[in-house]
Amino acid sequence: MTLPPSATRRGHDATPCALDFAQILYIRQEARHRAQTYLEELQTHLQEVLEQRGYRDVRVQQPDAPLSTQDVASMSSLQIRMKLPLEGLESPEFEVHLPLTVTYGGKLVVQGAQVNNFTVPEPFTHPLGTDIAEVAEMLVQGFSERYMEYLLQSAGRAPLPALQNA
Repeated sequence: MTLPPSATRRGHDATPCALDFAQILYIRQEARHRAQTYLEELQTHLQEVLEQRGYRDVRVQQPDAPLSTQDVASMSSLQIRMKLPLEGLESPEFEVHLPLTVTYGGKLVVQGAQVNNFTVPEPFTHPLGTDIAEVAEMLVQGFSERYMEYLLQSAGRAPLPALQNA
């Protein structure tokens, strides 16, 4: 295989050397550590937001250890179980599954989220640079609205804003 001529470095071809690989791998390692810390903090904030919204006995679990791949800094799944605050419900248990991914590019991606076995078709993508508590609030708000929309549509009712205006 013949490569095009390249600029020289220290009198040698500009091919990657051991130090180049070490530096890149170190940067990726640090990105994985930051991503895992971010997901841990997000888990804490999600629980706080849900409790503030009136859910009872909120339990946020991470069934498996976070994973990293060549393309993803960290992946984790959260199982959230909680109870609705209305007495007399046959099933007051409420369950959410959030597959969380942090990319090396610095984005949080939630795709395939499930709320009580309803799969949210749209992905949620957000840059990591913002306040984690704000991101937790946006996740809860967005998935709550989407699930309510699904419940109302499946019951043959008008969307929520139309009901509030009536």
